[in-house]
Amino acid sequence: MNLSQLAVELGVTRQWLHKLRTTDPDFPASKKKPGSTREVWDLAEARTYYQGRELRPGERTDLKPPASEA
Repeated sequence: MNLSQLAVELGVTRQWLHKLRTTDPDFPASKKKPGSTREVWDLAEARTYYQGRELRPGERTDLKPPASEA
């Protein structure tokens, strides 16, 4: 399945998967079907990777007062 289809299956954006793919060396490698130049990923491999990765949530900015009130 291509990156867009993979994003739909995982419930994330294609852009997020592209970022993970380019920055995380543990992201599953793509494969190419014979005679094709398109990259495809195995859904089971991608799910295993995505569910097993370490989550590092960002800082919540919606709970902070604006800089002018601080």
